[in-house]
Amino acid sequence: MNKQKIIGAILCMLLAVTSFTATGFVIKNEPFETTNIDDLIIDRQINSPPLPGYCPNPIPDLFIPDIKMDFDIPIRELSKENGIVIDLLTQLNEGLYLGFLEDLVAFGPRVTGTTACWQAGDWIYSEFEDMGLGVRYQNWSYSGYSGHNIEGTIEGYNESSDEIYIICAHYDTVSGSPGADDDGSGVAAVLTAAYLMKDYPFEHTVRFVTFDGEEEGLLGSHEYVEEAYNNGDNIIGTLNADMIGNTNTQNGGNFIKIYENTASSWLTDFTDDISNVYDDYIGITIVPSGSSSGSDHYYLWQFGYDAIFYHEYEFSPVYHSPQDTIANMNVSYATKSSKLILATLAELAIPGMLSDPPYAPTISGPSRVVYNKEYSYSFLTSDPNGDDIFYYVDWGDDTNSGWVGPYTSGQQSTITKAWDTIGTYTILARAKDTFFAVGDWSTPFTVEVVENQPPDIPDISGPTSGTINTSYLYTFESFDNDGDDIYYYIDWGDGEFEEWIGPFESGESGGIHHLWEKEGTYTIKIKAKDTIGDESNWGTLEVSMPVNKMTTQGSFIQKILSIFPNAFPILRYILGI
Repeated sequence: MNKQKIIGAILCMLLAVTSFTATGFVIKNEPFETTNIDDLIIDRQINSPPLPGYCPNPIPDLFIPDIKMDFDIPIRELSKENGIVIDLLTQLNEGLYLGFLEDLVAFGPRVTGTTACWQAGDWIYSEFEDMGLGVRYQNWSYSGYSGHNIEGTIEGYNESSDEIYIICAHYDTVSGSPGADDDGSGVAAVLTAAYLMKDYPFEHTVRFVTFDGEEEGLLGSHEYVEEAYNNGDNIIGTLNADMIGNTNTQNGGNFIKIYENTASSWLTDFTDDISNVYDDYIGITIVPSGSSSGSDHYYLWQFGYDAIFYHEYEFSPVYHSPQDTIANMNVSYATKSSKLILATLAELAIPGMLSDPPYAPTISGPSRVVYNKEYSYSFLTSDPNGDDIFYYVDWGDDTNSGWVGPYTSGQQSTITKAWDTIGTYTILARAKDTFFAVGDWSTPFTVEVVENQPPDIPDISGPTSGTINTSYLYTFESFDNDGDDIYYYIDWGDGEFEEWIGPFESGESGGIHHLWEKEGTYTIKIKAKDTIGDESNWGTLEVSMPVNKMTTQGSFIQKILSIFPNAFPILRYILGI
């Protein structure tokens, strides 16, 4: 047996050990305990990284260059938070991540060369295209296999830079597996990063790459890297995400493994700095775990490029099985892992500000509201360069408005919001201009969300009868169970209204005059409204306006004088008729 066959047999035996189907204890979105990082590093080899799914026999004799790439690594210092990176992290949530993951897994098993795999690649292409990225297929064939890698690109704005940074994952699977964790979890990280980063400028070029053929022996990534090598591409750093969505214990959800070679250790150090500087937004600790040849970063190393491999700390017990479904993942953990990779990529590419950012917005609106009821809030700022403005609002309940706009500098934005849970929330807002320069957060605006009770039905008192064209005083009062101020709405029954007069303190009496011009019986209706906007039921009072005798007599005399116009001249003079 030749050397290649021996190696192939060994790899297949390892696969048989690691690709068993098992039922596992999977923690779903639980808080994570912490442990000592030194203990984790000692224990780092207990859970091995994945191997490609199939063992071609013989193993393909893939091209490896004699002379490897040797680019100068730029110094990357990270000492403080970047506003754009924080902005990206606050927008990456479980809902966004899960949407991409569900769409990919819906294709089912995506074995290289099958219709499902080709369709999944076409879907990724269309997603990149819809995002406005430069996108291309890289079609390849090797040793009886064929597939296509999908590449989306954000060009760096620094025209003097040829630096390239890559985030990658593989979208193919083994036979019979829907591949949610392996490697839908990584593809979803690539797509969310592209979706968020597309709205911002970066000094250096970023590529978002999804490989086919990983499970057949890293074929797609080899073909991609060989092409890049032949083109002389200056790929400074690559972040490979493969299986980042499983944790079997609460403690395991606090950590992620990083595999490196010696040349790439600077990337491990850099992503470790990211996890520390942005800990409030990410909440995950890296565990340096040595080297691994088990995923698409491997051929980057072989060609002289620097790359690191992100992998879940606790290996999935349903790896390479039909049970590799979203239900057996931990989406919360996968989202945290994706945030670490996103922040690392964004800082490597260097977020840019091509103009002066807008000033911090001011916020106006009600500070005490009722849950499950919409209220309007206004946001206002200006841009020092007069650029158009977009507003972003964090509502304090893990939801946000997204970027709303554009508005002209100095134009107010009004956005509605309803909270579904009683509590106290802090609204924050910021603005960015059309050059993606993001300004500071606003002064916090606190909102108390309550279960409000409307005011009592108002009491109204005053004359219940009278004569027309005579003004009468009516008084009213109501009590609010929450002690809020009160406004009153009065319908006099004759087509006249008093629209929300006030405010009055709870229990404070108010008074207002009214007269009726026509005889009849009228129903006065009055209701109260508190400052939150909840209204009471109507209170009523019936009023009768009898005939005015003087008016009746005058009408009778007028009628006589109209019949005898030349009679009673003195009387006509006295009456002014």
